[in-house]
Amino acid sequence: MAVISFLLAILLGGTAFLFKQAASQISVGTSWAGEICSTSQMFCHHPEYLAYAGFGLMTVAIGTKLSNLSR
Repeated sequence: MAVISFLLAILLGGTAFLFKQAASQISVGTSWAGEICSTSQMFCHHPEYLAYAGFGLMTVAIGTKLSNLSR
């Protein structure tokens, strides 16, 4: 459970970074940024939502690992 949560947290963090970079490049007119932002306008304008979810999953992963170590 901890490993899956950790991997999903890393994935969400990477996705948040991708949307943040796409949002900054959309004004330049980069084609890949337009394609990324067309998939989800909400995440393009607010990539921190994905980062918050990643932080929550990282907290779950650390808590799960610590509870397994204490047994």
